[in-house]
Amino acid sequence: MTTWQPDLASQSGPRYVAIADALSADIAAGSLMAGERLPTHRDLAWRLGVTVGTVSRAYAEAGRRGLVSGEVGRGTYVRTVVPAVTLAMAGPVVEDTFIDMTLNFPAAGSEAAAIGPTLQEMAADPATAGLLRYHPNGGLAEHRATGAEWLARCGVSAPPERVLVTAGAQHGVIVVLASLTRPGDRILTEGITYPGLQLAARLLGLHLDPLPLDEHGLQPEALEAACRRGGYRALYCIPTLQNPTTVTMPAERRQAIVDIARRHNLPILEDDIFRRLAPEAPPPLCALAPDLVYYVTGLSKTTAPGLRVGFAAVPAIAVDRVASAIRTTCWIAPPIAVEIACRWIRDGSAERILHDLRREAAWRRERTLKALDRWDVNCAPGALHIWLHLPEPWRSTDFTTEAKRRGLGVTPAEAFSVGRRAPSHAIRACFGPLLSRPVLDKALGILTEMLADRPLQAFGSIV
Repeated sequence: MTTWQPDLASQSGPRYVAIADALSADIAAGSLMAGERLPTHRDLAWRLGVTVGTVSRAYAEAGRRGLVSGEVGRGTYVRTVVPAVTLAMAGPVVEDTFIDMTLNFPAAGSEAAAIGPTLQEMAADPATAGLLRYHPNGGLAEHRATGAEWLARCGVSAPPERVLVTAGAQHGVIVVLASLTRPGDRILTEGITYPGLQLAARLLGLHLDPLPLDEHGLQPEALEAACRRGGYRALYCIPTLQNPTTVTMPAERRQAIVDIARRHNLPILEDDIFRRLAPEAPPPLCALAPDLVYYVTGLSKTTAPGLRVGFAAVPAIAVDRVASAIRTTCWIAPPIAVEIACRWIRDGSAERILHDLRREAAWRRERTLKALDRWDVNCAPGALHIWLHLPEPWRSTDFTTEAKRRGLGVTPAEAFSVGRRAPSHAIRACFGPLLSRPVLDKALGILTEMLADRPLQAFGSIV
């Protein structure tokens, strides 16, 4: 039997929930291994100075999350939980030889434990078979209603009739752009932005024109100047936890952007995939102009990266056009996956998973910033990655190449740069996908060593 004793000093809320949270964190960190027997209810209660009933409730809560199992007369044991993060990787994870910080999604939480009971419930429900048939392109009515509920938690008030179900946020971006544009059209966006937008633009034959950013995000003056030049079909932006800079646009800036777009009748595609990770962020652009803004979000950053389910709130006049784009690209977001997502939203699983993800992301962010406190790092609260400005004479491509040689994958600024403007010398490093906290420490060790070193040959050979 393990001598495990949770550290409750930093925990808040009811004691039984704090104990269950600490148990979840220690399992994720590798401090507790599958198959280990936990202390008895009475022993742990005595060591923590709580009642036996509190420990019993804590173990029951942990069991509900799928973290432990217990048998009368044998005790309580840590369950074998396969981290969902391993299923989202493009290939096998071999972190003892290579640490990949290029993919941007959260650390595994309690989603792996939630999926089994949900699938069992669906298997026992006669209505599940109906999900295997064709359905309306925008999604089933009950799924759109649940999507409206999720969007309300994001600060967007939209009736189900204006909510469409997509196969993830990236799909949402593509179908909205397809509904607004034709090949050859020009789109405005941030000068450095999510690479998935550039892929979508190439697919649709669109041209992207970059706008400069400052410490508050997209610059209104630059948007105004571009709108006066004319010829643009839409603006794409990420106001909350911008990818890759992690900047969150303040309320005044959001209002200024919306006012400019309205004066020039410029639709806005708001990618708000990180919204639930930053609950203190100002209201979305969509809340300021629901008739002008096409709002897209999904569950990949807040629930499970492999659950490819998203929701789009669009102006009433655009519902049929966006639904037609969904029909063209995939007919309908897979109803089985959507049903899982909607059940989790309705029964509270999505919120519990989000709670775990936020806690782990906050710990990893704090750990990362402490390790890199000498360097110029952007990592706003809620972010799943850092935007690291490199000291001279490092170039981002050189740094990325050297990091790979040392067994670490990071992404250079060039991958996010729109147009031919020279990007800043920075790299993005994502701390969410790493399977354990010790691996994070190893990755941070490589980064700090590299930052302290000068590149062996920063500019190559000149002949």
